[in-house]
Amino acid sequence: MKGILTSLLMALLALTAQARKPRVIENPQWISSNTGKSLTITRVELTDTATVLWFHSKYKPNKWIRISRAATLTDDSGRRYKARCGIGIKLSKRFYMPASGEADFKVSFDPLPRDTRAFDFIESPADWKIWGIHAPGEQLPQYTEAANRADSAMRKYDEAAFFRRGTGVICGRFLGKRPGLVNHYGYDAMTRENRPQVFEVADDGSFTATIPVECPKLDDLRANGRSLYFYLNAGDTIRMDICEDGTVSYADATKHRKLLNLLSNYDPNMEADYYLMAALADSLPFSGYARAVAEGAQRQLDFAEYLIHKHKLNDEEAHLLRTKARLGCCQYINPMTYEEPDTTAQGSLNPANYAFMRSMGLEDLTCLSLPFELTVLQNRYEYCDLMFYNAATGNPARRIRMDDDTRIARDETLFGLGRPSMLLQLTWLVKHRYANNEYPQDSARASKLISRRIGLMKSPYLRARLTDMKHELESPKATTYALPEGRAAALFDSIVAPYRGKTVIVDFWATTCGPCVAEIKASQQLRDSIASMPDVELLFITSDRQTPAKAYADFKAKYLGGEESCRITHDDWQRLMALFKFTGIPHKEVVTPSGLIARAQMHTFHEIGSSLREIRSMAASLSGL
Repeated sequence: MKGILTSLLMALLALTAQARKPRVIENPQWISSNTGKSLTITRVELTDTATVLWFHSKYKPNKWIRISRAATLTDDSGRRYKARCGIGIKLSKRFYMPASGEADFKVSFDPLPRDTRAFDFIESPADWKIWGIHAPGEQLPQYTEAANRADSAMRKYDEAAFFRRGTGVICGRFLGKRPGLVNHYGYDAMTRENRPQVFEVADDGSFTATIPVECPKLDDLRANGRSLYFYLNAGDTIRMDICEDGTVSYADATKHRKLLNLLSNYDPNMEADYYLMAALADSLPFSGYARAVAEGAQRQLDFAEYLIHKHKLNDEEAHLLRTKARLGCCQYINPMTYEEPDTTAQGSLNPANYAFMRSMGLEDLTCLSLPFELTVLQNRYEYCDLMFYNAATGNPARRIRMDDDTRIARDETLFGLGRPSMLLQLTWLVKHRYANNEYPQDSARASKLISRRIGLMKSPYLRARLTDMKHELESPKATTYALPEGRAAALFDSIVAPYRGKTVIVDFWATTCGPCVAEIKASQQLRDSIASMPDVELLFITSDRQTPAKAYADFKAKYLGGEESCRITHDDWQRLMALFKFTGIPHKEVVTPSGLIARAQMHTFHEIGSSLREIRSMAASLSGL
């Protein structure tokens, strides 16, 4: 009996020693990261009492980095494990890099289960994230041919079932920090217009956002520096709570709830690394660059597959996430070298270089459910040298604007459809280009151009949209309009009221906007000339978030001395963005002497002579209005 007890005791001691022995992962791998070289993981220790991550940081000497006390790890099942303390770094405090620009430190977390296959480091949705941290050799879910077949089965082509115009409603409540408003950028994936909206937050933290939709839409609201994702069809109402810790919680019946939880609470970056792809474009021939894009797309789809399995997304949610990843990868058709036959008029287009585009399912109507991603892709496609310019024969440095027939031929070669792709058709729906360029230059030619494009369109819905746009562009409009009553209009009127009786050019700008600063610096002589015009006033408006107080004071003293300017709160800035339907700056509006808004297109200040002629002509036409 004594021998049996001794054996049991020895076995128990062995098990205890084994339990205490840490599991160590040297040089762990991960599937995706937004930290670059600024923050990498060199070692992971998993014990019964803690999980410790060893970090190596490489950043600018004497500049600071920070790791938040709110950082967490998430395991295979999505459970969160809180950060406890830093070792060699204080959590939520600035850590200044030494002169070498490199540093090592550790962060301790609550203990992960020892059998965890892969886990994520999430500082916050808007900050550092490292996804799928795992031991070398560990096999994680990948985007395989079987996943591709399942994904292809979810693609949508029935326009009659897909498009339905109306509105959807988001009812939300902030249970913690309450912002003054939430905003929606309102990207239109078809006409590439921005229709920003703002929604006031009540004293109890609640808000109601009514969003126009014409097909299922996966998009986001913005508040407190966060993205609050939603999925809406016409007639839908969804409910969300933004909790005290910043996480978003959706009502149980919310469609695609798991996907929305993933996007709002983790905000994974589904795009390829822009700087990496730009560097590859400079160093590789186009065929090599095309292979690099395809490989990057595979990595991002593998990342999507990891998230799909980890968060147990259903088939429709998985398809939406894969589509989001594909659109993000196709954007990098943009950086190309000019010397390659694919990007010049010398030689024929090689379709093999664009296999990655043809495999991405860009005819799938689901792409239209992702307005931001599709808007960026349209822009990249329209302006890449393949579709926009030809180099002049014998002189690649000279570039000639491409005509419609050449674009159509290249598009058909690229996609192999024998007709214009949906992507090319969408570039024909860019409303502001017709309104600002084509019709003012030659209205008869512009009308014929649109009519021809309508005839070439194979999508009934897009054809109807372009037909409606043509009618709208050719309908006469009043030269001025009154702002709708409301808080934003009252705010704007209070700003411009002191200049009543003059034509006021309002310039929305910021010190953090490179083009804004460059224009102001370069336009001093022009602005001096405007200042001498008794019937014209130039007024600069910026916000406290985009232009900090000291930067505003310094810039105003150096470049805006004696000129009219004001700095408003960020919430008021967003209200004016929604009022005038702009999301980018510099942006200009023109106010008539009586306080109406002119429909005149005020271009960026450029050559002094032509800008002055434009301003004098506009002021004369508005003098009685």
